[in-house]
Amino acid sequence: MVPLRISIVTYNIWLTQRWAVRAPALRGFLTAFDPDILCLQELQQASRDFIDAVLSTHQRVDDAHRGWTAESNIYWRNSLFAHVEHGTEDAGIPDGDRRLFWARLKIREFDRTLLVATAHLTSQRNQLECETGQSPRVGQIKRIIEALKRLNQSGEPLFFMGDMNDPVHPPRLLHEAGYASCFASLGIQAPPTYQCYPTADVPPGNRVVNQCIDWLVANQHAHAVAASVPHFFLKDAAPSDHWPVQAVYEIPPV
Repeated sequence: MVPLRISIVTYNIWLTQRWAVRAPALRGFLTAFDPDILCLQELQQASRDFIDAVLSTHQRVDDAHRGWTAESNIYWRNSLFAHVEHGTEDAGIPDGDRRLFWARLKIREFDRTLLVATAHLTSQRNQLECETGQSPRVGQIKRIIEALKRLNQSGEPLFFMGDMNDPVHPPRLLHEAGYASCFASLGIQAPPTYQCYPTADVPPGNRVVNQCIDWLVANQHAHAVAASVPHFFLKDAAPSDHWPVQAVYEIPPV
């Protein structure tokens, strides 16, 4: 059997700011890239209902926990994957409904499962960090790594992704734990993912630093073959104030 090749996207879709302008662009992106697995941050009820309609060939986690509607969710192509189980883990992220969100999926073609997880870490502009310079994201990502190690079954491909709000410590700690980014796996420079000025409505001189703060990592049981940060527009609008990360991976039968 040949390896299964899948496309994966992680996307912070910026709540519902300027939603009427951005929604057509988001539809255009999802239609053009049509990811097999999609992990979202800053999801809202309106955007979730919108994406449900656009990705009619996909399933997502359906759970009463508020965070699956008001922060993150995981979509997968129904013809490729079947839902096995899902859950959330407290990673010490104090911002609203943010947690580690995960789903275990069965690969329909193979007799094996994969683990998909996403999170949205605390912003660099939180009050404590602005006053002390101390990053809460180090502790948050360490707790996430501990949870991933516990949840991941032996030999199971694992994908973790999301808005890390940090270009340094989360990807460094994840890499040290055995979770290489799609860019590092291919030996290429990670492009900036934030800030996307065309829809951010930010005055010149404010928040001018461009950083790669959105990351997609995997364990050794998945092989990256392509990775990019698509700068997708529809007319004069981008789908979000973040750029997405998109990668293609191969998963062997065993």
